[in-house]
Order: sequence, then C-alpha cells, then structure tokens
Amino acid sequence: MSTIQTTGGILHTSDIASIMKSICDVFYCNESQITELEPLQKGLSNSVLSFKYNGGKYVFRFPGTGSEELIDRGRESIIQKQIEDAGVDTTLVAMSVRNGWRISRYVQSRPFNYHDVNDMVRGIILLRKLHKVTPKVRWEFDLREKWESIRDMTPAAVYGDNFKDFEDFSGIRERIYKLYDLTKADGIRRCLTHGDCRDENFLINDKEIHLIDWEYAGYGDPGFDVGTYVCGGEHTEEEVDRILFTYFGRTPTDKEKRHFYAYISISGFFYMHWTMFKESKGQKIGYLKPLWYHFAKEYSKKALELYKDK
Repeated sequence: MSTIQTTGGILHTSDIASIMKSICDVFYCNESQITELEPLQKGLSNSVLSFKYNGGKYVFRFPGTGSEELIDRGRESIIQKQIEDAGVDTTLVAMSVRNGWRISRYVQSRPFNYHDVNDMVRGIILLRKLHKVTPKVRWEFDLREKWESIRDMTPAAVYGDNFKDFEDFSGIRERIYKLYDLTKADGIRRCLTHGDCRDENFLINDKEIHLIDWEYAGYGDPGFDVGTYVCGGEHTEEEVDRILFTYFGRTPTDKEKRHFYAYISISGFFYMHWTMFKESKGQKIGYLKPLWYHFAKEYSKKALELYKDK
C-alpha cells in the first residue's frame, strides 16, 4: 500500500508506516494483526481511517495539513477527559499530545440528518448537556483572537477581498466586528464549547449519540456551538428558530435570539478564515465553503437589525 486518498488529504508510505507503528504501540501488537486499514470518507481537518484488531473495529485520526499551526493538542486531550466523564463522547481509546493522532472505538453510525427533527433534537440536547458541564480548566477560546491569528498565517494574495469566492468580504468583516463587540455586552453565560458542531462530528445510531473531534474546544460562548451547527447545513430561518427553541426549551428572549443570530454569522466568518488558510495550503474545502460564507453574510445583516431594534 503506497498511498491512501482521504477527504483530509493523501497519506503516503511514510504516513502509513507511522500510523501502523502508533497503532501497534497502543495495542502491543504486530503489524500483521492490524487488518482492513482503509479511509473513512469524512473529515476535512484530518485524514480519518478505520482498521480492525483482535475482533474489534477502531478509527484512527491522522493530523491534517497545517493542523500543527491551528490546534493545541494538550488542551484538546485535557478537555477530552472532561467530555468523557460527562458522557458527551465516550469513544476515545488513546491519543498523542505530541503527534496529534487519536484512536477511538468505531461506532456503527448513520449520517446525521439536519432535517430530521429527531436527529436535530438529539443533537441540540447533547449540546445543552455539554454546555452544562462544569469546566475544570478554563482555556479561553477568543474567536476574534483565533481568526486574526489564522489571518496572519494566510498569504495576503488569497486573503479577504483577494479570495475570489468571498465577495464583499470587507462589508462582512465590518459587520462581524460590530457584532462581536455587541455580543460581549449581552451577558450570556460562557461555558465549555466544542467549536465545530456540524453533522460530520455527530456519531448517531438508534441507541447512541456522541460529539467527536475536540480540536477547537475551549471555554467560550455557547452561541459558537449553535452557530457551527447551523452553518454546517442548509437551514431556513424557520429551521434556525426551531433549533433555538429546542436549545432553550422555550421561545428565546429577544436578547438571546439576537445573540445567537450574531454567533451564527460569527461562526461562519471564523470558518471563512479557516477556509482561506486551508486552501492556501492546497486543500479544497467543497460544499461547506459557500455555506459558511452565506451564513456570515446574511445573518450578520439579520443580527445587526435585531440589535438596532433594541
């Protein structure tokens, strides 16, 4: 096996050798005991593969292009333990803080369906469960600081108005910065957040649901999780309002609605930066790129109108 193509990039011979060694080090086994190493076609940040060992099936996450510049693996590993204790994600087998790989148990799952009310309710309730976890360590996840650090790592030739797929970038940026400051005054309680709550990160079947991949986790605004959930799919405004009703268990107040609308746009803007950085490294993002752009552009307008009304 010379190469493996994954949605997170191409794995070459040296990568595959490293993966096999890491698996063998965890299970104290020989390479001949590892079978059916093959790609799982999901994940944009990393290369994800499944494999079998001793009658069990597992998933291996191999760090993607540029991830060492974006991810604090030490923070991820400590937060992962809190999440496991809370029952939000109990799939972890082993992970490397130094090298960024992760082994988890394979969950026989089906695609998470944004437009299935049952899936939506289970997913949003899981977010509420996460947001009620008492953080043992409060690593601040300042979104503006993070997107500005990504901006500084992205070549100017493909950033902002120079990025051909993001028209009116300057106008969007102006609205987002206003909204970011406005949300600070809303008094919404901060909490432990995941930071990438799109469908691909929910493992769901009839009995289980897990939220996986905690690379962008930290102590931050709950609107970021609801925002990344919304931005991961095609949602009408009516569906967005239904999501917010489910999250709060009631009709949100005017302050809550404007705040979470703002964070839908802020989340899209954050991942627009992630897109520009990744594409500067040669990785194509695909269908999520126009979604992030759409929600940043349209919901920044909607949210500002809601703030003007108050």
